[in-house]
Amino acid sequence: MALILGIDPGSRITGYGIINAVGAQRSYVASGHVKMSGDELADKLGQIYAAVNELIETYVPQEFAIEKVF
Repeated sequence: MALILGIDPGSRITGYGIINAVGAQRSYVASGHVKMSGDELADKLGQIYAAVNELIETYVPQEFAIEKVF
């Protein structure tokens, strides 16, 4: 069993999804988003950090994937 956390980064809304992988089988665990407030990039990054840290503490994923920001 491997829990995988995927992140879709954004400066206003950051999405996430968590799946469970067992062999070739994949199953949904959770998903959602984090809406950032404020205008300062540093504040938004802090909010993203806190939210992702909480997800990691809650679900303890073994793998992590993040979409490339362009």
